[in-house]
Amino acid sequence: MSKLTEDQARELAAHVVALTQADQAEAVVFSHDSSLTRFAANRIHQNVAETDTRVSVRAVTGTRTGVASTNILDGETLSECCAAAVAAASSAPKDPKFSGLPSPEPVETPRRASETAESFTPERRAETVRAIVSHSTSDSLSAAGSVASELQVVAVANSLGTGVAMAVSSLRATVLSMGDGDHGGAGWASYFGADQTGLDPDSLGDRAAALALRSRDPVDMEPGKYSVVLAPEAVAEILSFLGYLGFSARAVDEGRSFMSDRLGESIMSEAITIVDDAWAPESFGLTFDFEGCPKKRAPLIENGVAIGPVTDSYWAGRSGRKNTGHALPAPNHLGPVPLDLQIKPGRESMDSLVATVERGVYVTRFHYVNAEDPVTVTLTGMTRDGTFLIEDGAVTKPLKNQRFTQSAVIALNEVLGVTLEREFFETMIGTALAPGLLIQSWDFTGQTT
Repeated sequence: MSKLTEDQARELAAHVVALTQADQAEAVVFSHDSSLTRFAANRIHQNVAETDTRVSVRAVTGTRTGVASTNILDGETLSECCAAAVAAASSAPKDPKFSGLPSPEPVETPRRASETAESFTPERRAETVRAIVSHSTSDSLSAAGSVASELQVVAVANSLGTGVAMAVSSLRATVLSMGDGDHGGAGWASYFGADQTGLDPDSLGDRAAALALRSRDPVDMEPGKYSVVLAPEAVAEILSFLGYLGFSARAVDEGRSFMSDRLGESIMSEAITIVDDAWAPESFGLTFDFEGCPKKRAPLIENGVAIGPVTDSYWAGRSGRKNTGHALPAPNHLGPVPLDLQIKPGRESMDSLVATVERGVYVTRFHYVNAEDPVTVTLTGMTRDGTFLIEDGAVTKPLKNQRFTQSAVIALNEVLGVTLEREFFETMIGTALAPGLLIQSWDFTGQTT
């Protein structure tokens, strides 16, 4: 079946709520059209498209909750799904701190579904790929990556009267350009946005190819602490882990966050202000959470000071904080999570940051990053696809990819410069609008093989 309209999704959610025989009920409808074109060795090798609609039902009996879901939408299956949610709730443990589903609040739903993203046909994706790979082809490099678009409709309804729906779109393009053999370099570039407005395939392909050529014949570097200039994509990776591990009210209240017992304290550089803001002019995601509550601008770090975490209805009631509208689909083990993170821009350019470094490292992006210590957000991983030595204020030799172990919180307490220009990235938990950063010290532990 085709993707549902906003009205159809809203009606389906309300219908499912009415079918659920429980004290309270909630339904979330996810309906999407997505398409993907993959390429490798400078040629397209895969074109896929998917249309799907899924319904998730949360039933509440007393202080017990249960969840069930289905993507089969006939009447009998929907009734069975609702009954399964009620059965799950009846066998779930009681939660005396659960005070019920949230009451409805007014929600504004601006138009964020781009027609250009919806009309991004296979032919147009092929044209985009052709423009991207042309730069690698002309330089005897091999390019791989993908071009993808999605149009999604989300609707939320509950038995207290909540009923909201919204359509959003996104477009993503990535390219990895590589040379042959042990001496060949690698370069990376990516784009993520609401539509094709900011996508320049020629520029994307040129950036990746230029980095690949410049990365040839990388040299060794002794392990140690170095000043680093992080490109926006590397910064977005850090921001993603901060959001995943530390900006949730659950993590803060359970003592698992770097902000636990430190609210109101200076924990990062004064140059760092982090907010979650679905209403920022640059944002293009949902303006309500998965309980149908309006998302509110949430200051997290302000000029280095820990302000507070994001909440949902459950953790707001449990902690005595206001609900910021950051619920994930039930059930989830994370609690509320920020999905529209951004770092406030500074005044510098990437060139001006590099110009201040006597000896350091330029990092295009990180790869295979994992959390070693969630409380300090100590991350371990490696650099990839464009790592360079900085000497006397200039980017010089390409470096072999470096392993690192570094606390993100400590690193952001040593920020010396922030760029004015920022870029959007899709992360493991949402989106990040990130600038480039100059950090005084970053701990490189060795190089990759």
